[in-house]
Amino acid sequence: MRISKNRYYICALTSIVVMLTGCGSGNGSSDADPINAIGRISLGISDAPIHDARKVCIQFTEIEFKGEGPSTVITLDPAETINLLDFQGANAYPILTSQELPAGEYQWMRLGVNAVRGGNGGLGDDPASDDCNSDDGSYLVMNGETVHNLYVPSGANSGLKLVGGFTVPVNSNANFTTEFDLGKSLTAPPGLDPDVILRPTIHLVNNTEVGTLTGLVSNDLATAIDAATELACAPSVYVFNDGVVPNAIVEGEDDADDPIATALVNDVTNDAGLTEYRYTVGFLLEGEYEAAFTCNGTDFEPVDGKQASIAENGVTTVDFP
Repeated sequence: MRISKNRYYICALTSIVVMLTGCGSGNGSSDADPINAIGRISLGISDAPIHDARKVCIQFTEIEFKGEGPSTVITLDPAETINLLDFQGANAYPILTSQELPAGEYQWMRLGVNAVRGGNGGLGDDPASDDCNSDDGSYLVMNGETVHNLYVPSGANSGLKLVGGFTVPVNSNANFTTEFDLGKSLTAPPGLDPDVILRPTIHLVNNTEVGTLTGLVSNDLATAIDAATELACAPSVYVFNDGVVPNAIVEGEDDADDPIATALVNDVTNDAGLTEYRYTVGFLLEGEYEAAFTCNGTDFEPVDGKQASIAENGVTTVDFP
């Protein structure tokens, strides 16, 4: 891992927005910073997953941090390719662990990715494997084992920029997670095949300020047949801001009432050896939410959602009987 460092002062935590935009890295340095004003940052990568995908492999090349002065770029050498589907719920891949940075306030961070149009993403990959075993860019493998190159518009040079303030404390560790919401990120417009566009919706959260939502879904709900399509249910749980009536995600539209997180409902074997259906949503900020089960992403149970109160470092259980 190669590191290019520049020192700068810092500013406070605000909301996080994702932009695809160009940005450069500075090469200068300053001797004006306080001696030993060094902190550390740990950064995890997590995913709100999607149905029908066997793996979503994103190749990260660098991470850039911007304070009041020139930026600090951490080059990942070699680049790290991560299957986002391996890190769902409250799990995250530690892409940085206790990485030293000048202490203070930062304006944004940028994730450099290798995801170009017409690229070789997935070249040489074994689509029958659950591992990302290709080093040629970012790619998507569907359950039918079809490999698609992933393309981030304007991302070849600029990557994924997360705008909003955060603090790296002096002589201490800041611990954050970047959570991808793939249900709102992947599109396959006509004429682009075999490429798939990745326009990530990403949330950056401070791990000291978040909790986890989990629960059981009844067998009847999880294994139902979708009346409209007569196909087996694709069970999920959507989480909305408090007071928002559960509603579907519309491809290509960014709606303030969209779910802020989603989770697949997975079958697991309990201690009694019986199959049950469980979901987990991690990295939710403390506060009030509405949770709803959906079989098809359109119809919700209950219609108005169920109240879910999330506490810092807590685990909240909401079941759908």
